[in-house]
Amino acid sequence: MSRTKVMSIILAAAMACSMLAVNVTAVHAEEPVTINFLCDNRSEFETLKEILPEFTEATGIDVNFTYLQETQLRSKTGLELQADSTDIDVMLMDFLYLPTYVNAGYIEPLDDYFAGSETYKEEDFIPAFIDACKGEDGKLYAVPLYQDCSIMVLRGDIFEELGLAIPKTFAELEEACKTISESKDMAAIAMRGARGMGVCEWTFPSFLAGFGGSYYTEDMKANFESEEAINALTYYSDLLTNYGPAGVANYSYTEVQNDLMQGTAAIMIDSATLAVRAEDPEASTVAGKLAYAPLPSDGEHDPQPGFYSWDLVVPKGSANKEAAAKLIEWIISPDISTRLGFSAPNQALQGVYAIPAYEGLEGAYSLYDCMEASLALADPDFRPRIPEELEVGEFLSIAVSDVLAGTSSVEDALKSCNEQTQQVLDDAGY
Repeated sequence: MSRTKVMSIILAAAMACSMLAVNVTAVHAEEPVTINFLCDNRSEFETLKEILPEFTEATGIDVNFTYLQETQLRSKTGLELQADSTDIDVMLMDFLYLPTYVNAGYIEPLDDYFAGSETYKEEDFIPAFIDACKGEDGKLYAVPLYQDCSIMVLRGDIFEELGLAIPKTFAELEEACKTISESKDMAAIAMRGARGMGVCEWTFPSFLAGFGGSYYTEDMKANFESEEAINALTYYSDLLTNYGPAGVANYSYTEVQNDLMQGTAAIMIDSATLAVRAEDPEASTVAGKLAYAPLPSDGEHDPQPGFYSWDLVVPKGSANKEAAAKLIEWIISPDISTRLGFSAPNQALQGVYAIPAYEGLEGAYSLYDCMEASLALADPDFRPRIPEELEVGEFLSIAVSDVLAGTSSVEDALKSCNEQTQQVLDDAGY
């Protein structure tokens, strides 16, 4: 059976879920209620908006959307949560910030709202992701909308044509990129280069850890001037400068995904969620041509794929907490999350990521198997979840982007990053 046919079956199965009734625990609202949802501008939320009449019909609750680019979203969520009151009732939150906001008392626990739920089942989620949504008191303060990690996405057809094996080390990845660049009129690899915590600072830490580096020493001192960090940034910048697309210092996930989908890059290292979109034949020129594999490392250290989740939370200051919790319960139900293309809970993850392995490339994984193997290696603290991550992540991203833009040397960029990070740690009392 062809990959196009398989994908058609997968998409048809997902659409078939739309015929299933989704039970939302609470009764229909006696009075009309409108709640406000703050989220980013990814395509799944446009789909959510299209099917929301089903939720409104079942509950009597209307939903207004506010869309922001993810960097602005991170700032906006902090401002709204710290306000005495807010008109935001549900918000999408970077999981890295959850411990800080929970400890500050800014987020409503969801346990009582989900008691007896027919759609929220804790066992449906990968344990590490649901554990990351709990506070020190054991209460549930969020639910994961994405269960994501970084993977390597390859043009399986090009690797097959050129007789290339799936890279397992950084040296093998560089050699594959060199061969592709010499053989094809395209970028060999696309990765993030734009500044911003969670932008290039999402991809680069996997290379930092893959070379044996870390953000901090064991006694919580900044560690960005280590030999391992210098080797990692040198490799990252050389790989993208020599074999990446023009303007890569400004690349976010959008540009990385677009290059893969438009056939102008042969390798992408980024979130697995982007691979799902690249397999949509209506939006991607490379659907059915892709292969998947876990990230490489230097051969001496374990690969370190990124661990990430966007979570749904209810602000403590919301005036519509019960209605907000109903919306979250509905969105993360297996039927609805699969239709939207989200990856939580696990039944939906299997449906969304059910893309077979590329048949022509030995060692290729199915997307689901690649996710499963990568998540087994992923560490929730691959970017340490401390309150200062917003500042430290920004410093590191500036260092990476400046080197890629040619405005700083590796050593100077990391020296500046290390000094700024150490000042933040000192000010925080570590």
